[in-house]
Order: sequence, then structure tokens, then C-alpha cells
Amino acid sequence: MEPTYPEGSDVTVKPVDGSGVRRGDVVLFSARDWGADSVFMMRVIAVGGDHVVIDEPGRVKVNGKTLREPYLFESGFSYSPPVEVTVPAGRLFLLGDHRVVAADSRAHIYEQHSGTIARTAIVGMAVDPASVPSPDRLWLWVGAATTAAGLVAAAVAATVRRRRTGLGAHREQVNF
Repeated sequence: MEPTYPEGSDVTVKPVDGSGVRRGDVVLFSARDWGADSVFMMRVIAVGGDHVVIDEPGRVKVNGKTLREPYLFESGFSYSPPVEVTVPAGRLFLLGDHRVVAADSRAHIYEQHSGTIARTAIVGMAVDPASVPSPDRLWLWVGAATTAAGLVAAAVAATVRRRRTGLGAHREQVNF
């Protein structure tokens, strides 16, 4: 998935089923449909009902519109045998961002389901790490909330104590 995710980089993955996956999402999926017992990461190019055409230089059209793909590795195009497929309902057409080396839907186009993956094969989606609360950030917020609650409680207690003891009111000193 270079250059989006360079080899060896950490990726934050949100566990999801395939129901909410959209075009452009980077997903992790079980590749059993492709005869592999592994999990791969690729980009969703098309969903059920979409018509995909890939020409020889590798330009991708979905439903007649050429995709802008700024995330592609190097020149953005690679040799690809021409592909034309309508994605079956409940399935996804996936491509890697490093098209020269990606064994994606194009490599499985002549297999059952025309190289597509079932939505149910999706196990997760790559997300921006800032959108997922990390345990460290969570404890930071818990600590801040606890401190704020303690300060409010102390202010309330001081106010109640003043009212009960009459502190702040005018008092005369009596000597015995």
C-alpha cells in the first residue's frame, strides 16, 4: 500500500464489518475468496453495482468517470491488462496503491466473482490515528475530568462551610 502506508509503518485499524465500507476506504480483509489464508490491506475502488474499466496504461474508470488517484505510487499508472467488470451486489473491487506489484482484484479477474471480495470478508478499516482515542489520551482526559470535578467539589464545600459558620459575616469578639 505504498506510498500511503510505507512498508513497516504502523497502521491504526478500526474493526468493522463490510457494511459501512465506501469507495476510497483502505480496508483489511480475509483473502479466502482469492484462495489465500491471509489478511491483506487494499483500497476499495468500487462497490456492488459499480462498473469498473481499467485501460492498458492502468487508468481506472468507475461508472464512466476517471478516478483521480493522488495516492498512487510513483507515476500513478502501470501496465495492466484491460479490465471491465460490473461488481456483484454485496462485493467490493479492491486495488493496491502500488499497482506495479499489487496482487489485487485485477490478478483475480478471471476467477469466480471477477476478482471481487465479499463485504463480509472485511475485518477492519485503516483510520487516522488521531480519530481513535489511545489509552494514554483516554487516561489524560479521565485525569483532567477528575481534577476538574475535585476543584468544583472543593469550591462548593468551601461555600457551604462559610454559610454554616458565618465566616465573612460581621462578628464581634467577646472576651470572658
